[in-house]
Amino acid sequence: MFDKQGLERQMRPASSQSGWLVKWRATLLAATVLTAAGFVQAGSAVAGEINEPPRFKSDKDYSSLKDWHLKGENIVPHGVNPLYFPIVPGHQHVHERPDHPDGKYRKETVVLDSTEDFDLPGIGKFKTAVVQEEEYLDGTLTQRALNWFALDKTTNSVYVFGEVSWEINEEGKPIFAGTWRAGDPDGDGVAEPGLLMPGTFTIGGRYIFDGSKSSAYGGAENIEAGIEIAVPAGTFKNCVRVREQGLQDLKDITDKIWCPVVGVVLDTSDGKLVVSNALPKDNPAADVSSVGKLRDKPLKYTPPVAKVSGDQATKIALAEIPGKATSLKIERKKGKNVYVVEIQTKDGEKDVFVDIESGKIVGTD
Repeated sequence: MFDKQGLERQMRPASSQSGWLVKWRATLLAATVLTAAGFVQAGSAVAGEINEPPRFKSDKDYSSLKDWHLKGENIVPHGVNPLYFPIVPGHQHVHERPDHPDGKYRKETVVLDSTEDFDLPGIGKFKTAVVQEEEYLDGTLTQRALNWFALDKTTNSVYVFGEVSWEINEEGKPIFAGTWRAGDPDGDGVAEPGLLMPGTFTIGGRYIFDGSKSSAYGGAENIEAGIEIAVPAGTFKNCVRVREQGLQDLKDITDKIWCPVVGVVLDTSDGKLVVSNALPKDNPAADVSSVGKLRDKPLKYTPPVAKVSGDQATKIALAEIPGKATSLKIERKKGKNVYVVEIQTKDGEKDVFVDIESGKIVGTD
């Protein structure tokens, strides 16, 4: 059974660095970590997409900045929330999803030594950690993001204050993908922080986890507790399930299983935890020496040669999904070079992926 009182004791705020280290070690003892492979779970999430109706459709269904009472003097860049990964410089972990529709997917997360300064009206001045995420498909770096995370030391809640990200094209060159930053103009207002994990986990709790209405906007709901789960990095107990619901695209639904010490061990979009240096050193999954090595490999790039014209691809796509074609570009999808034909329909925007060599439709979105 889920020990709520015990978890709340673990989540009491730490007043110093040594305090959170003591708490982290205590949590480590509470989480039974065994070497394991495969996947066994008491909850209902599985690797893949969540094909369920959205549970909530409005940002008014979630708590937000006005409810959190954030003060700059209480916000610190580094620390530990027992259900989150350690936000301490040098922490590293990796998720992998071999069944990703675009190829073998890998995400490497590293907490960097640097910090980012903020000065927000109503909150004040504070610093955030800089957390780097690099995404790979079939061994090729495709995206890099720098996230700005911090903790409220009075509650141990983890917040995000924005990110800057780049896509990496097939020639290995960075292309600016987007950014959002709390306090900056955002649509008709300003972007606000998001709550990533509350200091006290309560089933049914709901909160905005990304606060940019024009770039990244969504709400999270605490669904389940008392989960035991096995992933490549080990077997974990006393885990919880959180559902993240997009508020720009209501079909964008992700379930995440969070476990003491290591944070997310299963993400229905990003896959399963394979290594983390938050684990005991005698666990083989604590070896993070592979992090960054894919980035250092020379990029194998062969310029795509289209045997099907753009006009032909557009006609093929419109035969599949009637509407008005509004955009055409070549991208890497589902392990193939494809035309991405963007079509405006009466039900909204749709993408059709047409193989540039065979002309076959390899997917839609």
